[in-house]
Amino acid sequence: MEEKRTLMKLRRDYNERAEIPITSQRLAEVAGVALADEFLMELGRPVSAEVARRVIKTFNALTGQHYTFADIEVSLKKLRFPRDTATT
Repeated sequence: MEEKRTLMKLRRDYNERAEIPITSQRLAEVAGVALADEFLMELGRPVSAEVARRVIKTFNALTGQHYTFADIEVSLKKLRFPRDTATT
């Protein structure tokens, strides 16, 4: 089984052979996410599922590739639910 690669590794590998490289800033702007969130995802740090979905979709569109959550090392933030403070 092939080891998952980080978004940073995929982007750098793509940029080595691309005529027009994809910067983190361009990827974030086109995806409509904060640059900080895109960069955290590149590093494999936790991001929201929505940020990850947008970035992967945009990366696919810009590269002509088809990556999924199964292909990329993605760490998702845990959902936090408010505590039920109502008394019974």
